[in-house]
Amino acid sequence: MAPLKTKTTDEFRVPSLAEADPSYGALTDKQTELHNSYIKLRDERSKLSREIEAEKAAGGQRVAPDVARLLGDPEDSITGLSQRLRDVATEMGNIESAQEILRRRMEEARGRASAMVCATVRPEYDRRLGVLCKLLSEVETARQSHDELLDDLDRGDVAKSYLQPVIPFFLGDRHDGKIAYYLKEVRENGHNA
Repeated sequence: MAPLKTKTTDEFRVPSLAEADPSYGALTDKQTELHNSYIKLRDERSKLSREIEAEKAAGGQRVAPDVARLLGDPEDSITGLSQRLRDVATEMGNIESAQEILRRRMEEARGRASAMVCATVRPEYDRRLGVLCKLLSEVETARQSHDELLDDLDRGDVAKSYLQPVIPFFLGDRHDGKIAYYLKEVRENGHNA
């Protein structure tokens, strides 16, 4: 007996956390923005380190910024590069701190947004759970009927090996199997399926 499909799975779409709660979406956007900024700064830090090493290898000398200015040394001297490297490292540290705070805020917002998504999804979940429980009940009834026939053969002392019966062990014990346990758990979790 095939169940009637009233709605296909493709028709229902679970909203994202950002769709359910725009504040969560804003935090996600901020996380992406910080990540991208950090990547750019990390790349710049690597470039600056290479340039400083190249300057040193070429015989460049480190001069105090004010002295370099008096001498008219170019901005890309070791002094200017080192100062920029310090600025980049400071900004990277600030971004790391901001990312940690943002992670905590997102975890809090995730709970709120998840509750909103679950509230939206609940009717569809209950519908699908109801279909599953109905079909499992039918499977349980079919299994009982199957077992009764085998019991009748046993009572008649029939050698069932000629029948080559297939026992649905995957359903668990025939008297208190996995289906009964699952249906009990559904009820205990407050679902009316």
